[in-house]
Amino acid sequence: MGQILAGALGGLGFSIVFGVRKKYMVLIALNAGLSWAVYLAVNALAGDFAGNMASAMFCSLMAAVLARRIKVPTVVLQMPATVPMIPGGSLYYTMLYVFSGDMLNAKLYFLSTIRAIFGMAIGFAVVSVLLRTLAEKRTHATHDGHTEDFHAGSRDDVHDAL
Repeated sequence: MGQILAGALGGLGFSIVFGVRKKYMVLIALNAGLSWAVYLAVNALAGDFAGNMASAMFCSLMAAVLARRIKVPTVVLQMPATVPMIPGGSLYYTMLYVFSGDMLNAKLYFLSTIRAIFGMAIGFAVVSVLLRTLAEKRTHATHDGHTEDFHAGSRDDVHDAL
């Protein structure tokens, strides 16, 4: 429970750092905490790579659904919630062991870091492709070629939400 709370507080903290409006901060903290809970559950069952991939998918999907409901670009809700998932500890130990000359441990931590990053990247990509495919199908189904989609908001949309 403490790790989930720490994930939520991390999301809240990074939403402050990124200058997100206060009215979105609770949603970001909720997304970050629940995403970390998904990581913990999947990691216990299927390992680190699957845990990172599942948590990234959950975070991305939750941000997209919430963003659509409250009409802000997805990145506003996703980015601060994602930062606490970044494997800073393993990256730190990679560098520590490199500079200590312990290349065996450096390699182990480096591979752990890469595995986590690739798991997250694949998770984000899967949801992105899924949402774009659904948006294209919805666009073609309406026959007018125009839908208002906040998933791929412009830079101005992001600026307006901050």
